[in-house]
Amino acid sequence: MLSFIIILHLWNSYKPGFVYENGTWNYVSYDTGVGRRVTPINVKKDEFKILKYHGFARDNTSVYFKSEKIEGSDPDTFQIISDKGRYRYAKDKNKVYIYASDDWSVYKVINADPNSFEVIEFPYSKDKNDAFCGNLPLYVDDVSKFEVIENTGFAVMSSVNSFLGTESDPRDSSSEYERNKHEYNRKKYGFITDWVFYSEDGRAKTEKLKYEGYRLVEDNR
Repeated sequence: MLSFIIILHLWNSYKPGFVYENGTWNYVSYDTGVGRRVTPINVKKDEFKILKYHGFARDNTSVYFKSEKIEGSDPDTFQIISDKGRYRYAKDKNKVYIYASDDWSVYKVINADPNSFEVIEFPYSKDKNDAFCGNLPLYVDDVSKFEVIENTGFAVMSSVNSFLGTESDPRDSSSEYERNKHEYNRKKYGFITDWVFYSEDGRAKTEKLKYEGYRLVEDNR
């Protein structure tokens, strides 16, 4: 019995989550290199509430994922719409979000309509207007004909500079694949200014178009 109590105490002591201590709200996490990591959250004590969704909390104006504030989020309408597996989706009245359960960031699904949005098979989803790979719009010709051929469990989370190839990367000088990919990304997604969440794996199609990951097959050749 004593050993069970000790184990339970250790589990509760090392369980990650939100903790109010030393006069502030914090998100507590653990890793083998650092041990107990305490990250303060800049919120008012009486406004902060832990949500039923794992890793999420709110104050009067925003939603937080772990210690990170989700800019532009609406706490009154926020909900998780897919909570299985590593890659998950949420939405509020304004935006749709995608995140990895073991990461610290939440990404907006670009141009997604929250009211008609639905998850298909990762990395693909759709709304009434378009289909998406991760948080990237695919600009399909007919979303009603969009279907997933092959799903995947692999995703990439990348800075916009790396995604567009606008940062110095010596690999580009020797990799035709990287050069072509960055040229495609700049042509199609040059307007993006924030981090991206996508996959190069998985396959999907409409009646006229085929995709490998987020890229058109015709533009991949």
